[in-house]
Amino acid sequence: MTEIINARLDYVIYEQPRTHYVVARFVDLKTHQTFKGAGTMPEAVTDREYELTGEYIVHRRYGEQFSIHSAVPKLPSMKDTVIRFLSSADFPSIGPKTAESIVDALGEDCLAQIKKDPGCLNDVPSLSASKREIIAAGIQNFETFDSTYVQLMNYGLTPNQIALLQENYESIKEILHEDCFIPFYEIYGFGYKSALKIADGMGMEKNDLRRLDAMVFDRLRNESMRTGDTYIAMEKFHRMFPYDNELLDAALERLTQWDSIDVIGRRIYPFGLYRDETIIAQQLKAHIFPVESTDDETMDTLISGIEFEAVITFDEVQKEAIRAFFRHSLMIINGGPGTGKTTTVRGILQMCRTLFPESVVQLCAPTGRASKRLSALSDYDSKTIHSLLKWNKDDNSFAANEENPLNIDFLIIDECSMVDTHLFASLMLALPPRCRILLIGDEDQLESVGPGKVFQDIIESGICPIMHLKKIYRQAAGSGIVQLAKDIRQEQTCTYQDGVELLEKKPEDIIPTILEIADQDPDIQVLAPMYKGIEGIDAVNRAMQDLLNPAASNKHEYRIATTIFREGDKVMLLKNMPDEDVYNGDIGIIEYIEKDKGNVLIGIDFQTKIVEFDDDFLIYLKHAWCISIHKAQGSEYRSVICVISPYTRSMLNKRLLYTAVSRAKQQLYLVGSREVFETQVRIKQTHIRQTGLCERLKSASD
Repeated sequence: MTEIINARLDYVIYEQPRTHYVVARFVDLKTHQTFKGAGTMPEAVTDREYELTGEYIVHRRYGEQFSIHSAVPKLPSMKDTVIRFLSSADFPSIGPKTAESIVDALGEDCLAQIKKDPGCLNDVPSLSASKREIIAAGIQNFETFDSTYVQLMNYGLTPNQIALLQENYESIKEILHEDCFIPFYEIYGFGYKSALKIADGMGMEKNDLRRLDAMVFDRLRNESMRTGDTYIAMEKFHRMFPYDNELLDAALERLTQWDSIDVIGRRIYPFGLYRDETIIAQQLKAHIFPVESTDDETMDTLISGIEFEAVITFDEVQKEAIRAFFRHSLMIINGGPGTGKTTTVRGILQMCRTLFPESVVQLCAPTGRASKRLSALSDYDSKTIHSLLKWNKDDNSFAANEENPLNIDFLIIDECSMVDTHLFASLMLALPPRCRILLIGDEDQLESVGPGKVFQDIIESGICPIMHLKKIYRQAAGSGIVQLAKDIRQEQTCTYQDGVELLEKKPEDIIPTILEIADQDPDIQVLAPMYKGIEGIDAVNRAMQDLLNPAASNKHEYRIATTIFREGDKVMLLKNMPDEDVYNGDIGIIEYIEKDKGNVLIGIDFQTKIVEFDDDFLIYLKHAWCISIHKAQGSEYRSVICVISPYTRSMLNKRLLYTAVSRAKQQLYLVGSREVFETQVRIKQTHIRQTGLCERLKSASD
């Protein structure tokens, strides 16, 4: 049965700052009995009085407690708490003595009197006019905060969503009264559905044009993320909605006036992507400048020295790539696996040390795994692009920018095909004018998750020298993997040799085959194109957990819905956590699971450090014996199993399968249908991303 209790918060037992979930001891103001309460509270302040709505329940572990449905702060009514309230930080310059004099003059119900008529403060002896204003304003602000918070909660907003509004607006009511969709346009992390809840709660008419504008804005952004296009053609836009074109065009005009989108000719750019493409074109052109030349004889002597010291032999294309780097301020090295990209970069770095010993050379990559691999292979420090730019996860901004540029003379960016338009534009803005740039990648791999195809567009534009490395050098174990990748890239008949095995299996036999291989090689990485299905990622992970890390009396575990996390599990992080120096896609092992009073703490070893997660952050973890091909991009694994199922035929194409195959270094198993594999590797992408960057680069270089 729902009850309403007026109570004072005695002390907080437990509080989760992110969700505002609180367990606390309260004192019932009517009976003076203490009780335990648990639930969401916007501000859990000791000694503050609350109107609690909820019900008493018997928790199976913690016994009887009051389950809080809502907690509305109340103005205090007892003398001691009134004095503490008036002398708190909410009332600057009001000390305990002044607060006590107010209670003595007006009585314990003084706050209610002041709320009703601030003029009653004139009856308090020796109270200055400025202090009267501070007290009246403080009580008014308290009441306003109280009513606004409760109202937003009633609309269905979470404490986190309300906190975003509080952090960004001084007067939430004024903003929402003007247009309740403004936070959706302006605040990073405040979504369309949250704004709709406010609109419905405020009773906004269903045919209000502000609803249409927000829906158009949301659909444009989702379409860009779904397709990877940086713009939506006007003709396609008109087909996306069951409305008259004039009505839709009027919505575009309003969104354009508010700088929410850019309409350039017959193209509609969401996300500020038009600005991003313009920045990339302008900045890359600015970074094409004459450089101090080194004669060929000197470079050839240095190259010979590097070959002797490292016991390697560069071919003529690699040598020309090294020479070209020192002749140009902007350059691209493009090539598939095993074609010597890393060896060539090592040569460039070694010559940099000799020719420019005082220069700052920085390596970076779009993911933490790619960055760590680049650092290990080059013996140079490497960072993720987000880390290099000092990314602020709260508002998705970068501390390094055109006003606060990086101190770099040479920048080498690996895995460039994974870098999306906005991230690349942000990086270009943060580079000093003197910085020389080397872009490294494989144009045949998957494009970035975010909108754009920056690496391909730069190559196609022809604005700078491009060195294509094609010769295969990997002759040790696994050389057949490189040959198969080449077969796919050049659309030749697929060959399976030297580290490549194609195991033709029916769909129901795929997981048993995977388990047989994993039983012999537990460190193997499984890749699959989708999560659901009898041979999907989720099913494979459950089977792999049972095989490689079964339940045991000495292993702690924690269940969330149908997922069990267990000590020893292999897991992947799905969120960037720059403060911890771990990023989306990083893989680790659960070292320990600790439970205490209903709370859980999971420690995960990411090789370089152990990071702890509480139960609220477990949504950002997923088992990782089997991962998606997209998530594997930028990584290499000693041994890989790639699932090829007839059920996922529609998802498979040349670019996706090429990326999957090229993740393996020594051993690759293709498990499933040979016919599906050999047919789908011929299928090119049905959708070519629509971007304006290539033509903008060409026009900028004219």
